[in-house]
Amino acid sequence: MASLNAVHPFPVEAGQGLRLELVGASVADEWLELVERNLERLARWEPWAGLPQNLSGIRLFLAWQAQSFVAGTSVPLQIRLDGVLVGSCSARIDKTEGTAEIGYWIDAAAEGRGIASRSVGTLVGYLLERGDIGRIQARTAAHNARSRALLERLGLEFEGVLRSSQRINGGRADMAMYALVAEAGGPSLQPLAE
Repeated sequence: MASLNAVHPFPVEAGQGLRLELVGASVADEWLELVERNLERLARWEPWAGLPQNLSGIRLFLAWQAQSFVAGTSVPLQIRLDGVLVGSCSARIDKTEGTAEIGYWIDAAAEGRGIASRSVGTLVGYLLERGDIGRIQARTAAHNARSRALLERLGLEFEGVLRSSQRINGGRADMAMYALVAEAGGPSLQPLAE
């Protein structure tokens, strides 16, 4: 079984000025600015976006993500376009089960240009190439049509709706579950990088 932090391809140039890098606490100021700029929009889909945001909290979160990567339980990536931080793309790894759950979000100003699709596609390709992940899944708010379309374009299959399964913005939301199952000799996504 491959070790997550033994060999990894990051940073990855994913074409057209797009770069995926491992996160680090040294860019907390940049992260806070990006998060604050997108909080109102993200609060429709992300539980954490309804919580107060500050620099010390962002630093702690980024440090925790880096520690999770070293422990082999996360692949936390930041998305840069022409050097500017524009979003996040990550996977939480369950080493015992051999599964990964992906999550992503992008700056409103960067939407509609294929940045999220290329980033998530690159991450999914990496997860499959590792050889120790048998299932990649993603949950998205059932009403988030753009996110659902992205997952379907990348070959994840809709498995159903988890009713009232997540707190969002003071209420509860249904979550659509998508998954890609990598069977021996089965499907393999290639990174969408040029």
